[in-house]
Amino acid sequence: MKSKTYKLSGTPQEQAGFWVFTQHSEEWTTAAEQQLQAWLAENDSNRFEYERALQLWQQLDQLKPATFPARQAAQETRAKRIQRKQRIRKAQTTGLMGLLVLTTTFGLNDYRLTDYYATAVGERKSIDLADGSQITLNTDTQLSVKMTGNRRVIGLEKGEVYVSVAHEIDRPFDVIAGNGRIHDIGTRFNVYSANNTTQVTVAEGQVQIIPDSKITGARWLDHVISRSAFWLHLNSAPKNDETPALLAGQQISYDDQGQVNAPIATNATNIIAWRSGRLVFEMAPLETVLSQVQRYHKISFQYSGEALKQIRVSATFEIDNLPKILNTLQAALPIKTQQLQGGKIVVSANRG
Repeated sequence: MKSKTYKLSGTPQEQAGFWVFTQHSEEWTTAAEQQLQAWLAENDSNRFEYERALQLWQQLDQLKPATFPARQAAQETRAKRIQRKQRIRKAQTTGLMGLLVLTTTFGLNDYRLTDYYATAVGERKSIDLADGSQITLNTDTQLSVKMTGNRRVIGLEKGEVYVSVAHEIDRPFDVIAGNGRIHDIGTRFNVYSANNTTQVTVAEGQVQIIPDSKITGARWLDHVISRSAFWLHLNSAPKNDETPALLAGQQISYDDQGQVNAPIATNATNIIAWRSGRLVFEMAPLETVLSQVQRYHKISFQYSGEALKQIRVSATFEIDNLPKILNTLQAALPIKTQQLQGGKIVVSANRG
């Protein structure tokens, strides 16, 4: 009998989830173990994600006797899902919470339905989706797109994406970023995720921001349980009184600890100017300006004094023209820049 060879795609996190999932199934063989060991030896990222996935799996025994709203609802619908693929049925025998955690965290349930897109530093890319929606990835961005018969979901791992949604009443469109979900209500919006914070800006229409439900009190576990409830259609419909709509010209931010800030008015046109290759700032601190410029070039800025960071800047720059950006800043502000090896640029006061 010929040994089965697994051909994996996706992120190291999802591949790790696949390995742990398969390792605890009846399909595991000596050949599979050898393939796993070769995969682990490829790089440190693979080994890190595998150990993380294994730790989650081992913690499932502690979760099985627990009572969660999502778990109770899932148990009620479990009988309706007996026609799932064989490996999903096997996962159910290990405990419902095992299915919930792994199908959500590692995307096993939709492993073959996911497309992955990424941009390098300085690159921007527009993609037409099968449903007629369009997404534009900004610099250094990674995301996944899942299209099923009743769901359209973008998983933003890092970076920034502008979304123009094709309206479909029966197939919701959501963006999962950080510890929250952006639920579309027929719109165009921008999502930027960095430094454990997600920022959502609406250019047209409206969205709802749905933070992870606080079920267990453990942030990471609430995150995966919320994703499971979402994909299994368990209490996933947003409640208008709890998640008010974010309107065009408004911006909201939330962090990975579940803290959601109040909406603020903003100039959405300036926020999404990156799509046309421009950065627009209105009375922004120099540190903020240069941190945004840094996203598009393999450079890093250092300051000779803290006060320099707070100099206010109002300007429009061409993203790809770094020399022109630096020359413009030096001409307009009392600063000078010095480029060193390794992409470092020192910003200091110009006293002359």
